[in-house]
Amino acid sequence: MPTFLPAWTRPDRAFLAIALVFGTALVLLIPPFQSADEPYHFLRAYQITEGEFVSRQTDTRGFAGGYLPISLYELWLPFSKIGFHPDVKASVQQIRDAMRIPLQPQARIFITFPNTAHYCPTCYVPQCLGIALGRVLHLPPLAMLYLGREANLLFWILLGFFALRSAPAIARPLFLLLLMPMSLYVASTLSADPSTNAEAILFTALICKYFNSGPHSIGRKAFLLLLVLSVPLCVSKLVYVPLLALLLLIPARNFGGTGKFMAKFAALAAICAALLLSWVRASSNLDTRNSMSNNVSARAQFQLLEQHPTHFAALLGETLQQRGWSFLQSYVGVIGWLDMYLPAPVVVGYVLLLLAACWWCEDQPPLPSPILSATAILPAVIISFLAIALLDYLYWSPVGFPFIDGIHGRYLIPLTPAIFILACSVARRLPQRLRPHPPPAILNAATILISLGICSYFLIVVWNRYYG
Repeated sequence: MPTFLPAWTRPDRAFLAIALVFGTALVLLIPPFQSADEPYHFLRAYQITEGEFVSRQTDTRGFAGGYLPISLYELWLPFSKIGFHPDVKASVQQIRDAMRIPLQPQARIFITFPNTAHYCPTCYVPQCLGIALGRVLHLPPLAMLYLGREANLLFWILLGFFALRSAPAIARPLFLLLLMPMSLYVASTLSADPSTNAEAILFTALICKYFNSGPHSIGRKAFLLLLVLSVPLCVSKLVYVPLLALLLLIPARNFGGTGKFMAKFAALAAICAALLLSWVRASSNLDTRNSMSNNVSARAQFQLLEQHPTHFAALLGETLQQRGWSFLQSYVGVIGWLDMYLPAPVVVGYVLLLLAACWWCEDQPPLPSPILSATAILPAVIISFLAIALLDYLYWSPVGFPFIDGIHGRYLIPLTPAIFILACSVARRLPQRLRPHPPPAILNAATILISLGICSYFLIVVWNRYYG
Protein backbone atom coordinates (compact mmCIF):
# COMPACT_ATOMS: atom_id res chain seq x y z
CA MET A 1 0.00 0.00 0.00
CA PRO A 2 1.38 3.47 -0.86
CA THR A 3 2.64 5.26 2.24
CA PHE A 4 0.54 8.36 1.59
CA LEU A 5 -2.75 6.45 1.78
CA PRO A 6 -3.07 6.22 5.58
CA ALA A 7 -2.69 10.01 5.88
CA TRP A 8 -5.10 10.95 3.12
CA THR A 9 -7.69 8.34 4.03
CA ARG A 10 -8.14 9.86 7.48
CA PRO A 11 -11.86 10.66 7.77
CA ASP A 12 -11.31 14.29 8.81
CA ARG A 13 -9.05 15.13 5.84
CA ALA A 14 -11.17 13.25 3.34
CA PHE A 15 -14.33 14.91 4.65
CA LEU A 16 -12.80 18.35 4.31
CA ALA A 17 -11.95 17.78 0.64
CA ILE A 18 -15.16 16.00 -0.37
CA ALA A 19 -17.49 18.36 1.48
CA LEU A 20 -15.81 21.46 0.05
CA VAL A 21 -16.02 20.20 -3.53
CA PHE A 22 -19.47 18.64 -3.55
CA GLY A 23 -20.99 21.10 -1.07
CA THR A 24 -19.92 24.12 -3.08
CA ALA A 25 -21.17 22.42 -6.23
CA LEU A 26 -24.58 22.05 -4.57
CA VAL A 27 -24.52 25.67 -3.38
CA LEU A 28 -24.31 26.75 -7.02
CA LEU A 29 -26.39 23.94 -8.53
CA ILE A 30 -29.49 24.14 -6.34
CA PRO A 31 -31.74 26.90 -7.72
CA PRO A 32 -32.65 29.72 -5.32
CA PHE A 33 -35.09 28.79 -2.56
CA GLN A 34 -35.22 25.09 -3.50
CA SER A 35 -34.79 23.71 -0.02
CA ALA A 36 -37.65 23.33 2.44
CA ASP A 37 -38.46 26.79 3.84
CA GLU A 38 -35.33 28.38 2.36
CA PRO A 39 -37.11 31.64 1.39
CA TYR A 40 -38.32 32.03 4.97
CA HIS A 41 -34.85 31.30 6.35
CA PHE A 42 -33.44 33.93 3.98
CA LEU A 43 -35.98 36.51 5.14
CA ARG A 44 -35.30 35.79 8.81
CA ALA A 45 -31.52 35.94 8.32
CA TYR A 46 -31.81 39.23 6.44
CA GLN A 47 -34.04 40.60 9.20
CA ILE A 48 -31.37 39.73 11.77
CA THR A 49 -28.69 41.55 9.75
CA GLU A 50 -30.84 44.67 10.16
CA GLY A 51 -30.65 44.31 13.94
CA GLU A 52 -34.12 42.84 14.56
CA PHE A 53 -33.09 39.88 16.71
CA VAL A 54 -36.58 39.25 18.13
CA SER A 55 -39.30 39.31 15.50
CA ARG A 56 -42.38 40.91 17.06
CA GLN A 57 -44.38 42.15 14.07
CA THR A 58 -47.47 40.33 12.78
CA ASP A 59 -50.06 40.93 10.11
CA THR A 60 -53.81 41.16 10.71
CA ARG A 61 -54.10 37.35 10.68
CA GLY A 62 -51.50 36.95 13.40
CA PHE A 63 -48.73 35.65 11.12
CA ALA A 64 -45.26 36.85 12.10
CA GLY A 65 -42.94 38.58 9.67
CA GLY A 66 -41.36 41.94 9.10
CA TYR A 67 -41.05 45.01 6.90
CA LEU A 68 -38.30 44.08 4.47
CA PRO A 69 -37.17 45.24 1.02
CA ILE A 70 -39.77 44.37 -1.59
CA SER A 71 -36.95 43.07 -3.79
CA LEU A 72 -36.61 40.03 -1.49
CA TYR A 73 -40.19 39.08 -2.31
CA GLU A 74 -39.67 39.80 -6.02
CA LEU A 75 -36.62 37.55 -5.97
CA TRP A 76 -38.68 34.66 -4.61
CA LEU A 77 -41.53 34.90 -7.15
CA PRO A 78 -39.75 33.45 -10.25
CA PHE A 79 -38.81 30.32 -8.29
CA SER A 80 -41.99 29.91 -6.22
CA LYS A 81 -43.62 27.37 -8.56
CA ILE A 82 -40.70 24.93 -8.69
CA GLY A 83 -41.14 23.41 -5.24
CA PHE A 84 -43.51 20.44 -4.88
CA HIS A 85 -43.65 20.15 -8.69
CA PRO A 86 -40.93 17.76 -9.96
CA ASP A 87 -41.93 18.49 -13.55
CA VAL A 88 -41.16 22.21 -13.24
CA LYS A 89 -37.53 23.03 -14.04
CA ALA A 90 -35.26 26.00 -13.49
CA SER A 91 -32.99 27.59 -16.06
CA VAL A 92 -29.67 29.39 -16.06
CA GLN A 93 -31.33 32.36 -17.78
CA GLN A 94 -33.89 32.54 -15.00
CA ILE A 95 -31.12 32.72 -12.42
CA ARG A 96 -29.26 35.38 -14.45
CA ASP A 97 -32.40 37.50 -14.64
CA ALA A 98 -32.89 37.16 -10.88
CA MET A 99 -29.30 38.29 -10.30
CA ARG A 100 -30.22 41.61 -11.94
CA ILE A 101 -32.85 42.43 -9.31
CA PRO A 102 -31.36 45.23 -7.16
CA LEU A 103 -31.82 45.37 -3.40
CA GLN A 104 -33.46 48.84 -3.13
CA PRO A 105 -33.52 48.72 0.69
CA GLN A 106 -35.82 51.73 1.03
CA ALA A 107 -38.76 50.18 -0.86
CA ARG A 108 -40.39 47.93 1.74
CA ILE A 109 -43.47 45.81 2.35
CA PHE A 110 -44.58 43.52 5.14
CA ILE A 111 -43.59 39.92 4.33
CA THR A 112 -44.77 36.97 6.43
CA PHE A 113 -42.48 34.10 7.40
CA PRO A 114 -44.22 32.66 10.48
CA ASN A 115 -42.34 29.35 10.62
CA THR A 116 -38.91 31.03 10.96
CA ALA A 117 -39.73 34.42 12.51
CA HIS A 118 -39.26 33.04 16.02
CA TYR A 119 -35.97 31.26 15.31
CA CYS A 120 -33.11 32.35 17.53
CA PRO A 121 -30.36 34.39 15.81
CA THR A 122 -27.82 31.75 16.84
CA CYS A 123 -29.23 29.56 14.05
CA TYR A 124 -28.21 32.13 11.48
CA VAL A 125 -24.75 33.35 12.47
CA PRO A 126 -22.93 32.04 9.35
CA GLN A 127 -25.79 32.95 6.99
CA CYS A 128 -25.92 36.47 8.42
CA LEU A 129 -22.18 36.88 7.91
CA GLY A 130 -22.58 35.99 4.23
CA ILE A 131 -25.59 38.27 3.78
CA ALA A 132 -23.89 41.11 5.66
CA LEU A 133 -20.86 40.81 3.38
CA GLY A 134 -23.17 41.10 0.39
CA ARG A 135 -24.79 44.20 1.87
CA VAL A 136 -21.43 45.83 2.55
CA LEU A 137 -20.38 45.16 -1.05
CA HIS A 138 -23.78 46.43 -2.35
CA LEU A 139 -24.48 43.14 -4.12
CA PRO A 140 -27.92 42.10 -5.36
CA PRO A 141 -30.12 39.96 -3.08
CA LEU A 142 -29.45 36.76 -5.04
CA ALA A 143 -25.70 37.17 -4.51
CA MET A 144 -26.42 37.54 -0.79
CA LEU A 145 -28.33 34.27 -0.90
CA TYR A 146 -25.37 32.44 -2.42
CA LEU A 147 -22.92 34.05 0.02
CA GLY A 148 -25.15 33.02 2.90
CA ARG A 149 -25.29 29.47 1.58
CA GLU A 150 -21.52 29.22 1.23
CA ALA A 151 -20.91 30.67 4.70
CA ASN A 152 -23.41 28.17 6.11
CA LEU A 153 -21.62 25.33 4.35
CA LEU A 154 -18.16 26.42 5.54
CA PHE A 155 -19.32 26.65 9.16
CA TRP A 156 -20.84 23.17 8.93
CA ILE A 157 -17.67 21.77 7.35
CA LEU A 158 -15.48 23.36 10.01
CA LEU A 159 -17.45 21.85 12.89
CA GLY A 160 -17.72 18.51 11.09
CA PHE A 161 -13.96 18.44 10.57
CA PHE A 162 -13.25 18.97 14.27
CA ALA A 163 -15.91 16.41 15.20
CA LEU A 164 -14.15 13.76 13.11
CA ARG A 165 -10.81 14.65 14.67
CA SER A 166 -12.26 14.53 18.17
CA ALA A 167 -13.99 11.15 17.95
CA PRO A 168 -11.88 8.55 16.08
CA ALA A 169 -13.88 5.78 17.77
CA ILE A 170 -16.98 6.70 15.73
CA ALA A 171 -15.27 8.63 12.91
CA ARG A 172 -16.24 6.29 10.07
CA PRO A 173 -20.03 6.27 10.67
CA LEU A 174 -19.82 9.99 11.50
CA PHE A 175 -18.10 10.59 8.16
CA LEU A 176 -20.92 8.80 6.35
CA LEU A 177 -23.56 10.72 8.29
CA LEU A 178 -22.02 14.08 7.45
CA LEU A 179 -21.83 13.21 3.74
CA MET A 180 -25.25 11.59 3.63
CA PRO A 181 -27.26 13.24 0.80
CA MET A 182 -29.74 14.86 3.20
CA SER A 183 -26.97 16.28 5.40
CA LEU A 184 -24.98 17.65 2.48
CA TYR A 185 -28.02 19.05 0.68
CA VAL A 186 -29.31 20.97 3.69
CA ALA A 187 -25.82 22.22 4.56
CA SER A 188 -25.56 23.70 1.05
CA THR A 189 -28.65 25.88 1.51
CA LEU A 190 -29.65 28.75 3.78
CA SER A 191 -31.48 26.46 6.20
CA ALA A 192 -31.11 26.94 9.97
CA ASP A 193 -30.57 23.18 10.42
CA PRO A 194 -26.85 22.86 9.44
CA SER A 195 -25.56 24.89 12.38
CA THR A 196 -27.71 22.91 14.82
CA ASN A 197 -26.70 19.61 13.23
CA ALA A 198 -23.01 20.52 13.32
CA GLU A 199 -23.17 21.71 16.94
CA ALA A 200 -24.90 18.50 18.04
CA ILE A 201 -22.41 16.36 16.14
CA LEU A 202 -19.38 18.19 17.55
CA PHE A 203 -20.85 18.15 21.07
CA THR A 204 -21.32 14.37 20.86
CA ALA A 205 -17.82 13.92 19.42
CA LEU A 206 -16.38 15.87 22.35
CA ILE A 207 -18.14 13.48 24.72
CA CYS A 208 -16.08 10.69 23.12
CA LYS A 209 -12.92 12.77 23.39
CA TYR A 210 -13.37 13.73 27.02
CA PHE A 211 -14.37 10.19 27.97
CA ASN A 212 -10.74 9.28 27.20
CA SER A 213 -9.04 12.48 28.31
CA GLY A 214 -7.97 11.25 31.73
CA PRO A 215 -8.40 12.48 35.31
CA HIS A 216 -8.59 16.25 35.93
CA SER A 217 -8.43 16.87 32.15
CA ILE A 218 -11.60 18.93 31.77
CA GLY A 219 -10.56 22.37 32.91
CA ARG A 220 -11.85 25.82 32.09
CA LYS A 221 -11.10 25.66 28.37
CA ALA A 222 -12.83 22.31 27.87
CA PHE A 223 -15.81 23.40 29.98
CA LEU A 224 -16.06 26.67 28.02
CA LEU A 225 -16.00 24.75 24.74
CA LEU A 226 -18.83 22.49 25.93
CA LEU A 227 -20.77 25.56 27.05
CA VAL A 228 -20.21 27.41 23.75
CA LEU A 229 -21.67 24.42 21.89
CA SER A 230 -24.46 23.67 24.37
CA VAL A 231 -25.97 27.15 24.51
CA PRO A 232 -26.74 27.61 20.77
CA LEU A 233 -27.75 23.96 20.49
CA CYS A 234 -30.33 24.28 23.28
CA VAL A 235 -31.53 27.79 22.50
CA SER A 236 -31.80 27.18 18.76
CA LYS A 237 -33.71 23.90 19.04
CA LEU A 238 -35.02 23.15 22.53
CA VAL A 239 -35.89 19.59 21.44
CA TYR A 240 -32.17 18.75 21.61
CA VAL A 241 -31.75 19.84 25.23
CA PRO A 242 -31.82 16.15 26.36
CA LEU A 243 -28.48 15.66 24.58
CA LEU A 244 -26.89 17.36 27.58
CA ALA A 245 -27.43 14.03 29.35
CA LEU A 246 -24.51 12.68 27.30
CA LEU A 247 -22.23 14.50 29.75
CA LEU A 248 -23.06 11.67 32.16
CA LEU A 249 -20.94 9.38 29.99
CA ILE A 250 -17.77 11.26 30.98
CA PRO A 251 -16.16 9.86 34.14
CA ALA A 252 -16.47 12.26 37.05
CA ARG A 253 -12.72 11.97 37.72
CA ASN A 254 -12.05 13.68 34.39
CA PHE A 255 -13.75 16.77 35.83
CA GLY A 256 -11.67 16.50 38.97
CA GLY A 257 -14.07 14.45 41.07
CA THR A 258 -17.78 13.99 41.66
CA GLY A 259 -18.22 17.36 43.33
CA LYS A 260 -16.64 19.32 40.49
CA PHE A 261 -18.54 17.27 37.91
CA MET A 262 -21.89 18.00 39.59
CA ALA A 263 -21.03 21.69 39.93
CA LYS A 264 -19.98 22.06 36.27
CA PHE A 265 -22.90 20.01 34.99
CA ALA A 266 -25.34 22.07 37.07
CA ALA A 267 -23.76 25.34 35.94
CA LEU A 268 -23.91 24.35 32.27
CA ALA A 269 -27.52 23.14 32.54
CA ALA A 270 -28.56 26.26 34.46
CA ILE A 271 -27.00 28.63 31.93
CA CYS A 272 -28.63 26.79 29.02
CA ALA A 273 -32.00 26.64 30.79
CA ALA A 274 -31.95 30.33 31.71
CA LEU A 275 -31.08 31.46 28.18
CA LEU A 276 -33.57 29.06 26.62
CA LEU A 277 -36.43 30.19 28.87
CA SER A 278 -35.54 33.82 28.25
CA TRP A 279 -35.64 33.30 24.50
CA VAL A 280 -38.90 31.32 24.55
CA ARG A 281 -40.51 33.94 26.75
CA ALA A 282 -39.37 36.76 24.48
CA SER A 283 -40.18 35.15 21.15
CA SER A 284 -43.14 32.77 21.32
CA ASN A 285 -46.16 31.39 23.17
CA LEU A 286 -49.15 29.14 22.55
CA ASP A 287 -50.64 31.77 20.23
CA THR A 288 -47.57 31.72 17.97
CA ARG A 289 -48.58 30.60 14.48
CA ASN A 290 -45.99 28.64 12.52
CA SER A 291 -48.27 27.18 9.87
CA MET A 292 -50.20 29.17 7.27
CA SER A 293 -53.17 26.81 7.72
CA ASN A 294 -56.14 28.34 9.53
CA ASN A 295 -56.94 24.98 11.12
CA VAL A 296 -53.70 24.87 13.11
CA SER A 297 -53.92 26.12 16.70
CA ALA A 298 -51.39 25.28 19.39
CA ARG A 299 -53.79 26.45 22.10
CA ALA A 300 -56.61 24.22 20.84
CA GLN A 301 -54.25 21.26 20.49
CA PHE A 302 -52.97 21.79 24.01
CA GLN A 303 -56.50 21.83 25.36
CA LEU A 304 -57.23 18.55 23.56
CA LEU A 305 -54.08 17.09 25.03
CA GLU A 306 -55.14 18.14 28.52
CA GLN A 307 -58.52 16.46 28.07
CA HIS A 308 -57.18 13.26 26.47
CA PRO A 309 -53.47 12.87 27.37
CA THR A 310 -53.36 9.21 26.34
CA HIS A 311 -54.48 10.10 22.81
CA PHE A 312 -50.96 11.33 22.04
CA ALA A 313 -49.59 7.78 22.21
CA ALA A 314 -52.19 6.63 19.68
CA LEU A 315 -51.29 9.54 17.42
CA LEU A 316 -47.63 8.56 17.58
CA GLY A 317 -48.43 4.99 16.58
CA GLU A 318 -50.60 6.16 13.69
CA THR A 319 -47.93 8.62 12.60
CA LEU A 320 -45.26 5.92 12.45
CA GLN A 321 -47.64 3.68 10.52
CA GLN A 322 -48.62 6.40 8.04
CA ARG A 323 -45.27 8.18 7.69
CA GLY A 324 -42.61 5.71 8.82
CA TRP A 325 -41.18 5.14 5.36
CA SER A 326 -41.18 8.85 4.50
CA PHE A 327 -39.27 9.49 7.76
CA LEU A 328 -36.55 7.14 6.54
CA GLN A 329 -36.54 8.74 3.09
CA SER A 330 -36.30 12.28 4.46
CA TYR A 331 -33.52 11.14 6.77
CA VAL A 332 -31.28 9.85 3.97
CA GLY A 333 -32.13 12.16 1.10
CA VAL A 334 -34.87 14.47 -0.17
CA ILE A 335 -34.45 17.03 -2.92
CA GLY A 336 -36.12 20.41 -2.77
CA TRP A 337 -39.41 21.02 -1.02
CA LEU A 338 -39.86 17.33 -0.21
CA ASP A 339 -40.89 16.83 -3.84
CA MET A 340 -38.34 14.19 -4.89
CA TYR A 341 -37.11 11.27 -2.78
CA LEU A 342 -34.14 9.08 -3.52
CA PRO A 343 -34.93 5.53 -4.69
CA ALA A 344 -35.70 2.92 -2.04
CA PRO A 345 -32.49 0.88 -2.68
CA VAL A 346 -30.38 3.99 -2.03
CA VAL A 347 -32.28 4.83 1.15
CA VAL A 348 -32.16 1.32 2.60
CA GLY A 349 -28.61 0.78 1.39
CA TYR A 350 -27.36 3.92 3.10
CA VAL A 351 -28.94 3.00 6.42
CA LEU A 352 -27.31 -0.43 6.19
CA LEU A 353 -24.01 1.28 5.35
CA LEU A 354 -24.22 3.35 8.55
CA LEU A 355 -24.87 0.19 10.57
CA ALA A 356 -21.98 -1.63 8.86
CA ALA A 357 -19.64 1.25 9.70
CA CYS A 358 -20.55 0.82 13.38
CA TRP A 359 -20.10 -2.96 13.13
CA TRP A 360 -16.60 -2.57 11.67
CA CYS A 361 -15.46 0.08 14.11
CA GLU A 362 -12.03 -0.25 15.70
CA ASP A 363 -11.56 -1.45 19.28
CA GLN A 364 -9.62 1.68 20.24
CA PRO A 365 -9.92 4.29 21.61
CA PRO A 366 -12.26 3.15 24.39
CA LEU A 367 -15.96 3.93 24.46
CA PRO A 368 -18.42 3.86 27.36
CA SER A 369 -19.81 0.39 28.10
CA PRO A 370 -23.06 -0.62 26.37
CA ILE A 371 -24.98 -0.45 29.65
CA LEU A 372 -23.70 3.02 30.52
CA SER A 373 -24.24 4.19 26.94
CA ALA A 374 -27.80 2.87 26.84
CA THR A 375 -28.60 4.43 30.22
CA ALA A 376 -27.67 7.92 29.07
CA ILE A 377 -28.33 7.79 25.32
CA LEU A 378 -31.66 5.99 24.92
CA PRO A 379 -33.65 8.26 27.28
CA ALA A 380 -32.09 11.36 25.72
CA VAL A 381 -32.92 10.27 22.16
CA ILE A 382 -36.44 9.12 23.05
CA ILE A 383 -37.26 12.33 24.95
CA SER A 384 -35.90 14.43 22.08
CA PHE A 385 -38.03 12.55 19.57
CA LEU A 386 -41.13 12.92 21.76
CA ALA A 387 -40.42 16.65 22.08
CA ILE A 388 -40.17 16.94 18.28
CA ALA A 389 -43.46 15.08 17.92
CA LEU A 390 -45.18 17.21 20.57
CA LEU A 391 -44.13 20.52 19.04
CA ASP A 392 -45.18 19.38 15.57
CA TYR A 393 -48.50 18.26 17.06
CA LEU A 394 -49.04 21.67 18.66
CA TYR A 395 -47.75 24.01 15.95
CA TRP A 396 -48.04 22.11 12.65
CA SER A 397 -50.84 19.54 12.85
CA PRO A 398 -54.42 20.65 12.09
CA VAL A 399 -56.78 20.26 15.01
CA GLY A 400 -58.30 16.78 14.95
CA PHE A 401 -55.81 15.46 12.38
CA PRO A 402 -55.48 11.64 12.58
CA PHE A 403 -51.67 11.75 12.82
CA ILE A 404 -48.90 14.21 13.63
CA ASP A 405 -47.89 16.33 10.66
CA GLY A 406 -44.57 18.06 10.10
CA ILE A 407 -42.09 15.48 11.41
CA HIS A 408 -39.21 14.86 9.02
CA GLY A 409 -36.34 12.40 9.16
CA ARG A 410 -33.70 15.15 8.98
CA TYR A 411 -34.65 16.12 12.54
CA LEU A 412 -33.03 12.86 13.67
CA ILE A 413 -29.60 13.72 12.24
CA PRO A 414 -28.41 15.53 15.42
CA LEU A 415 -29.43 12.49 17.50
CA THR A 416 -27.65 9.95 15.32
CA PRO A 417 -24.05 10.39 16.61
CA ALA A 418 -25.23 9.43 20.09
CA ILE A 419 -26.71 6.26 18.61
CA PHE A 420 -23.33 5.61 16.97
CA ILE A 421 -21.67 5.60 20.39
CA LEU A 422 -24.12 2.98 21.61
CA ALA A 423 -23.98 0.91 18.41
CA CYS A 424 -20.16 0.90 18.28
CA SER A 425 -19.96 0.04 21.97
CA VAL A 426 -22.28 -2.93 21.44
CA ALA A 427 -20.42 -4.03 18.30
CA ARG A 428 -17.15 -4.18 20.23
CA ARG A 429 -18.67 -6.78 22.55
CA LEU A 430 -19.55 -9.13 19.71
CA PRO A 431 -17.45 -12.28 19.27
CA GLN A 432 -14.33 -11.62 17.19
CA ARG A 433 -15.35 -14.20 14.60
CA LEU A 434 -18.40 -12.06 13.81
CA ARG A 435 -16.35 -8.90 13.29
CA PRO A 436 -13.73 -9.04 10.55
CA HIS A 437 -10.90 -6.55 11.03
CA PRO A 438 -9.49 -5.29 7.71
CA PRO A 439 -6.75 -2.66 8.08
CA PRO A 440 -8.25 0.72 9.03
CA ALA A 441 -6.69 2.41 5.99
CA ILE A 442 -8.47 -0.08 3.72
CA LEU A 443 -11.81 0.50 5.47
CA ASN A 444 -11.30 4.26 5.29
CA ALA A 445 -10.41 4.11 1.61
CA ALA A 446 -13.49 1.99 0.87
CA THR A 447 -15.69 4.39 2.81
CA ILE A 448 -14.27 7.36 0.92
CA LEU A 449 -14.81 5.69 -2.45
CA ILE A 450 -18.39 4.84 -1.55
CA SER A 451 -19.02 8.42 -0.43
CA LEU A 452 -17.50 9.80 -3.63
CA GLY A 453 -19.77 7.54 -5.66
CA ILE A 454 -22.89 8.52 -3.72
CA CYS A 455 -22.07 12.23 -3.80
CA SER A 456 -21.45 12.08 -7.56
CA TYR A 457 -24.72 10.20 -8.06
CA PHE A 458 -26.54 12.76 -5.91
CA LEU A 459 -25.20 15.68 -7.97
CA ILE A 460 -26.54 14.01 -11.11
CA VAL A 461 -29.93 13.48 -9.47
CA VAL A 462 -30.09 17.13 -8.40
CA TRP A 463 -29.11 18.27 -11.90
CA ASN A 464 -31.78 16.11 -13.49
CA ARG A 465 -34.39 17.33 -11.03
CA TYR A 466 -33.85 21.01 -11.77
CA TYR A 467 -32.31 21.26 -15.22
CA GLY A 468 -32.62 17.86 -16.94
